[in-house]
Parts: sequence; C-alpha cells; structure tokens
Amino acid sequence: MTIRKVLVSGADGKIGRVTVEELIDHGYDVTPADKERKQRWDTQLVDFEDLGQVIGVMRDHDAVIHLAAIPSPIAHTADVVFRNNVISTFNVLEAAAILDIKHVVLASSISALGYAFRFRHFNPVYLPIDESHPTLSQDCYGLSKMIGETLAEGYLRRLPDMSLASLRFTTVIDDEAQGWLQAARSGPTRDDERYGAFWTFVDVRDAASACRLAMAYSVPGHEAFNICAPSTYREEDTRALLARHFPGGYPVASELKGRASPVDPRKAERLLGWRARYNWDRSAF
Repeated sequence: MTIRKVLVSGADGKIGRVTVEELIDHGYDVTPADKERKQRWDTQLVDFEDLGQVIGVMRDHDAVIHLAAIPSPIAHTADVVFRNNVISTFNVLEAAAILDIKHVVLASSISALGYAFRFRHFNPVYLPIDESHPTLSQDCYGLSKMIGETLAEGYLRRLPDMSLASLRFTTVIDDEAQGWLQAARSGPTRDDERYGAFWTFVDVRDAASACRLAMAYSVPGHEAFNICAPSTYREEDTRALLARHFPGGYPVASELKGRASPVDPRKAERLLGWRARYNWDRSAF
C-alpha cells in the first residue's frame, strides 16, 4: 500500500515538530496532532488518552507515527506517566486495528532497557546492547515503554499483516541541549539518566528521519530499533566509562573500542537504511 497521508501525534514536541517537517519535505500529506498548539501549522487538538478522539483523528490515514507521551518520570507522578503513556499507545494501536491502518511507528525509549531512572543498580547482560538484550525496567517511564512494545506484539498477533516499529530513542540533541552537553562531555560522570543511557545521543534530525524510514518499512511484523549515534558524546574511552560505572564480568565484544556506543544501532541501518548523520555538536559526521 502506498503511504500518502500520515498522522503524527505529539507533533508539537521536540521530535514531533522535526518529524512533521521531515515528512512534508518528502512529499507526505501530514496531519499534526497534539494536546496543545505550539507550532505554525494547524495542529489537531487531541487527547490521546481518549479512544474516541483517537479514532476520529486517525480516520482516513495510511500511517501513524505516535510520539505523544510524557518523556520521563521526572515532572509527573508515577501513575500519571504510566497511565498516559500506556493508554495512549493502546488507543493508537486499537484505533489502527479498527480503521485498518497497517503502518504504525511507536516512540519507545532506551529507558525500556532499565538503566536510566533505575532504583537498583545492575549490569548489562552483554555489550554492545542490541535489540535482543532483555528489557529490565524498574521505573514508571521505562515500564510504560516496555509495555508499549508488548502491546505492539499483541496487536501483531491479532493482525499479522500490520507493520509496527518501536523506536528506542536515546537522549535527543537539539540546539537547546548544547549547554549541558558541552559540560557533560568532559566533566565528572554522574549517576543520572544520561549515565543510564550509556552516554549515547541522537540528533533530533536523525530521530525524525528514523520515524520516516520506519513508517515506510512495509514488512509485516513488529521490530524494535535502537536509535542512537554510533559513538558516545563523552571525550574519554567507552571501556573506561564502563569499568567505572558498570564493573563486572559480562561479555564485551572486541568491536567496542574508542568512543564506540555501548548501544548498537546497526539493526536500523540494515533494515531501514537509517544511519545517524549528525554528531554531538550537530555537525555532520
């Protein structure tokens, strides 16, 4: 099926607004949808926790890119984060099933792995982390993303001809991020969410292109993809960082050297033709 008309939820957010521009630039008819109108386009005002509203706004579309979510467990209580993210994802998938929309892209997160925002420390099973690594979240946000991927698997069992993608975004870099990023490159490493993301990053423009390419991926099934640059933003050697923060006897592949990312993005390259184009300072690789 040719994809012409695309709904983008969370269209006025960090990734959403760049994704809308990316899709328009590639000739798609885009419907932006969000709870508030902040951008120059005519955003459809939708509460994605309301199934009726979701069905109404998704009608007559060929594909959906679902980016509407609370993006961390920091600014809201746990129940609000979990309910918003899980119910909105369920509603998008349920509406897609009702309306026979085959192509759905979901914003998952590296937080599904469980290292960011964790309550108790634990080591990776192996490095670099690919999409087969277990998801081991402990917090409300990471759990909501784990469940989003589980929901996609369930809807695929219901409708095996759907093409579903869960994009595990890491720390997203835009112009506003440059302030903390400059300090974070060489300053002391801290036990915070960025440490739990293994010092990985993705430029918001690369995140948007991943959304577009995942939407166009027409193979039936559900695939998760790590969406990050192939290197960390830190100045020091990755193995030194791992020895300091994740000491242990787990296997580490010989390819992980220099500033290489401990999270492997190569599946997206193989299946989607996606590759990070921009470095931590927003310059081209």
